[in-house]
Amino acid sequence: MKAFIDFVPVLLFFLTYIFFTDIPFQYIQYSNEIFNIALSSDKGSSIYFATLILMVAYSLQCFILALLKQIRKIHVITLVIILVAGISTLYFKNPLFIKIKPSIVYWGFALFFIANLVIGKENIIKKLIQDQITLDDRNWKFLTNSWIVFFLLCGVLNLYVAYSYPEETWVGFKFYILGIVLPVIFIILNGIYLSMYAKK
Repeated sequence: MKAFIDFVPVLLFFLTYIFFTDIPFQYIQYSNEIFNIALSSDKGSSIYFATLILMVAYSLQCFILALLKQIRKIHVITLVIILVAGISTLYFKNPLFIKIKPSIVYWGFALFFIANLVIGKENIIKKLIQDQITLDDRNWKFLTNSWIVFFLLCGVLNLYVAYSYPEETWVGFKFYILGIVLPVIFIILNGIYLSMYAKK
């Protein structure tokens, strides 16, 4: 359930982009007046309106999590990245900023894992699930390295599609492939690996 709630802003971004031309123009006008972003009803404005929805949705999500005292550092960091990339996208009217945002987030995760291994001498995966799963150090290291590689690869794939394919293709790729297919496959592979090597 928590994973779905975290996914809601991305889902709203995707739906807004896909169904932008079906949104009554008066809502776009309200947004123009409130945020001074000068969007039109043309399909070309869909990425900008979707970006605005993503920013608002994730800000509200973080606000609610803060009220419930369930907000984490990763939520705050992600919010900052979304707001910086989103504001840059709307101000410069250049979708490149919001397109590279996922890569920054993925590489940020990878860097966090690497920093904890190198500087903190701490295995984050082990710290999170060692109460439920028992592995030897070699397998803990392999599991953590697999997450680092996964995040690095997702960041590279995002940039490749963002630069090499039309905007609509990137939106679909970001939602379906990076948002659903690859994480599900990777988690399944992790489960298979743990079933083979976990002692508990």
